[in-house]
Amino acid sequence: MSPRRPETFDVAALLELRGDPPQAGQWAGEVRQAYFGQRTNLRTTPELPHPETDVSVERAGQRLALAELPAASTWLAGDRVAIAIEPGDDAAARRYATWLVQLAGSELPTGCSLAPWSRQPGGTARLWAIAVARLVMPAMVRVEARHDLIGIRIAEVALAFGADTLSGPIVADRKLPVAGVTRPTEATLAGLRNLIEQAGLEPVSVDP
Repeated sequence: MSPRRPETFDVAALLELRGDPPQAGQWAGEVRQAYFGQRTNLRTTPELPHPETDVSVERAGQRLALAELPAASTWLAGDRVAIAIEPGDDAAARRYATWLVQLAGSELPTGCSLAPWSRQPGGTARLWAIAVARLVMPAMVRVEARHDLIGIRIAEVALAFGADTLSGPIVADRKLPVAGVTRPTEATLAGLRNLIEQAGLEPVSVDP
């Protein structure tokens, strides 16, 4: 029998889950189910340059580099914050966990989201970062699986690790040479909706 999910998480508890991503995913899935049920946002994202810094925010259609993890007082309504957490970087993981716990006790504006990612490959680290974000962030802050930042496969798995929003640039449907019918790929609107449905969830399209 798996252990019962704690009511609250401190920094030590979040860091301990780095060694047990399946448990983190199970608990995060319970939280997202309690917040949103099966409804999962499918959100288009402008094709912006890849973040050059570890911390950035998309605001009014632009990606702005940030020098540090943003305090709650600096967030604006609709901010989409992206945080790079590299696999094996213990110090960065601790800073991230500490920041999440601090945000959990703060008042944040509406319509905001958080998208953990990493430049280096490491599906387990990415899934941990997404799961612990959902464990401690309030329901008003969406946790995004950005297929353009973490890859389509990890983004799909992240739906079972607490991600409540699947997002990224959406490409046009391809057409067969003769028949002229649409042929959806995974990064099309139809393809991304299919990924959500395959996870047993209900896609809900939202504005950028």
